[in-house]
Amino acid sequence: MISMRNMVVMAALVLLTACGTAQLYHQQLVTLDKGMSPVQASSALQQTPLSMHETTVDGIPYTFHRYFLSNGRFGDTYLLCFEGEKLKYWGYIEEFRRYPDPRINRAMDAVLPQIRAAKN
Repeated sequence: MISMRNMVVMAALVLLTACGTAQLYHQQLVTLDKGMSPVQASSALQQTPLSMHETTVDGIPYTFHRYFLSNGRFGDTYLLCFEGEKLKYWGYIEEFRRYPDPRINRAMDAVLPQIRAAKN
């Protein structure tokens, strides 16, 4: 028989788990390497993405994995960009704006409305 105290503790744990957003931390980012597959990247980060967004630019498929990166005090959307099945670039949304590859810029423009909608 489960005591009332144990039931309260289990309920609190369920609520905390349900309310919490899965977060990445900076120390996890060092495990990423350009050219990783989506499965390898998720495994290295020990976390699945919050959402995935796909587009095609000039016949090349791009997939963006959305995460939430916390610095301990604040956090923001953090993205991994796969060109085909290989990790091409990762960073905050504003960092993608400065990336020198115009195809990745266009791919980001195409999926950004989906990413913003997924945040809400």
